[in-house]
Amino acid sequence: MADANSSLLSGFATVVSTFVTAWQDPAQLFVAEDLAATRQRATRFALAMFVLSYAAAAIGLGVIGLSLGQLGVFGPIAIILLVSGPILSTLLWVLESAFVRLFGPQPVSGQGAWDLAVAGVGFAQATLPLMIVPFVGLPLGLLLGARIIVSGLKKLGAQSGERAWLSAMVALGLPTLLSLFVRTSVIETYRQPSSGMHPTLLPGDLVLATKFDYGIRLPGKTDAVSASLPQLGDVVVFSKSEEQPALFIKRVVGLPGDRIELRDGALWRNGQPVSAQPGPSPCEYREIEEKQPPPGVLHKCRSVTETLGNRSYVASYDDPALTQQAVPPVEVGPGQVYLLGDNRDNSHDSRHFGPIAASRVTGRIRYVLWSFSPSREFRKARTFLALP
Repeated sequence: MADANSSLLSGFATVVSTFVTAWQDPAQLFVAEDLAATRQRATRFALAMFVLSYAAAAIGLGVIGLSLGQLGVFGPIAIILLVSGPILSTLLWVLESAFVRLFGPQPVSGQGAWDLAVAGVGFAQATLPLMIVPFVGLPLGLLLGARIIVSGLKKLGAQSGERAWLSAMVALGLPTLLSLFVRTSVIETYRQPSSGMHPTLLPGDLVLATKFDYGIRLPGKTDAVSASLPQLGDVVVFSKSEEQPALFIKRVVGLPGDRIELRDGALWRNGQPVSAQPGPSPCEYREIEEKQPPPGVLHKCRSVTETLGNRSYVASYDDPALTQQAVPPVEVGPGQVYLLGDNRDNSHDSRHFGPIAASRVTGRIRYVLWSFSPSREFRKARTFLALP
């Protein structure tokens, strides 16, 4: 046991020493005469940094779970993060090392070049703690991490300093580029701020949207590749126009060529009432923006289960209604969609700004990941809740 503790302390001391050297004089980390040993030290250091970083994040989630009395929810998330985080970071480390090896100015060849690239990126993980600092953490981390890689390349005789810096910066920037691509084209999260989608979404819901349902969107491109129209009943995230880029979450109730209207507290499509059955009644909600102090204004409501296409969902109407004014028929133009909030008497939607171009729809809401009420109460029943 004493030997094990001694070995553990020695290993921790080595990690700390490597961390300090990486910040003070990274060139000392690279031994030109034995690059294989340099790579092994960098490997041990990088893996230790991954485990420590994700362990700290997992502990943080555990503390949140304990403070909320929801360890059963946050505990599994922490465990998944602790296991998957180092694995994903290691895969990314391999990719970054390959980039430095292939595009950096290599002063050595063969296996030595790979050892140098892997070691440089491994030692660059000393900047991981800096990444948690808002705004300045990422650019400073990239700059200092690149300095470590360039120090190794130059110590072994790399002549092209500009190329060394460029390859190191781009390689370490891969996580940012991948994150940007994922957020633009694959998935993204949003927070529901208001009661406009009650009862489907509540203020404080953190929702997950997939970004590829209506075409693939590439960074910097407005139009999607292989674009397609949303389906009736989809809950989508969109912006109204280029001039008004703020994001909204509403439900698609009309497609090109449809005629949409509201009569006597009911949704009509193409001259026919949308199928609606009485839902759980009575219901209530509080009209409140997430950033406003609770409790907000309490509204009584009635709920109905509507069916559009192959999608059924619950919508609510104030009882008594806020207004008796009917919404006249609106024709949905080519390439447009008509959007309503499920909270029909308290939602800013196409009744106010009209149909919007389908190209403005950027994703489909799939799940509520978790939810905190405006008073910061954790809603356990809404964790990983699939949307109808």
